Amino acid sequence: MTQDSGRSGAPKVVVVTTMKDEGAYILDWISHYKSIGVSDFVIFTNDCSDPTDHILRCLHRKGVIEHRFSRVMRRGPHKSALMWAEYEPKVSEADWVLVIDVDEYLQINGGDGTLPGLLAERQDADAVSFVWRIFGNAGIGAVDHPPVPQAFALAEPATGQPGEHRFFKTAFRNNGKFNRMGVHRPFLAVKPDEVNWQLADGTRLPEDELEGALYVRGSYGYSAAQLNHYALRSRDGFLNKKARGRANHFTSSLEPGYWHKFDRNEEEDRRLADNFTTALQIKEDLLRDASLREFHEMAQVWHRRKGRKARISEEGQAFLGQLESSRKTA
Repeated sequence: MTQDSGRSGAPKVVVVTTMKDEGAYILDWISHYKSIGVSDFVIFTNDCSDPTDHILRCLHRKGVIEHRFSRVMRRGPHKSALMWAEYEPKVSEADWVLVIDVDEYLQINGGDGTLPGLLAERQDADAVSFVWRIFGNAGIGAVDHPPVPQAFALAEPATGQPGEHRFFKTAFRNNGKFNRMGVHRPFLAVKPDEVNWQLADGTRLPEDELEGALYVRGSYGYSAAQLNHYALRSRDGFLNKKARGRANHFTSSLEPGYWHKFDRNEEEDRRLADNFTTALQIKEDLLRDASLREFHEMAQVWHRRKGRKARISEEGQAFLGQLESSRKTA
């Protein structure tokens, strides 16, 4: 990775991600991250069946993102994309790099409400991790719901149980202390004692955990920011996701245990839902592009139909039956 650019003003943040068959969710997600100050996006796709590629090509044409068709290696779609991302100019030129997925929305709870603003407050940090807060299905069945943060506002408790760990995703400074990206965190290029790694609120991660840390216990940094993880979304949307397959596991499928793990609906948190206005304005501005609007609407139709077919299929009915049976015995 390159050294810090040293430019004055707000730091330049690039988001790196990979997608497959996510067309129904792309514009809300892009609009959200633009609304909190992300400057650049590098997005990889592979083997899409829905209009995902068409939507991203339109955004690429408009200069909103950089879209790349990924060559998937044996390491899997996500890790392959991160390997290719190392060669991207937008990545090498950024002050900060954040690897994040389309079902993850960063919710800034303090400061000026922007990601560059939060990172500017962490002036001594080399890396800042944002801890997952899992948002459940909320009993929503069909795909045609409002934007994800507005539709799904029920989550796991903000305060964890004693000893509970929660995973994080990490923004890291482009300062030469990290040699490559990872799904949850970057890999160190220097010794741990040379790295200042913090949570969003400034809490430092223990030096002896830095080389392998993927999660934290006790302190989550939510007062400054939390990473809302909508792993399930709607029932039909989840069935579509199950049919698509997992990003990092070629041979692993999504079973009832996955659903129960992520169907957390104990507490309501509407802060992001109630502060989504700017994102929706950005989305409407994007949709003034006739081609983009057409492909966006096609994606909505594709996901509705695909979800309905998955739900009434023999496999879908069997899965939903397993889900109900496992819920009763849990």
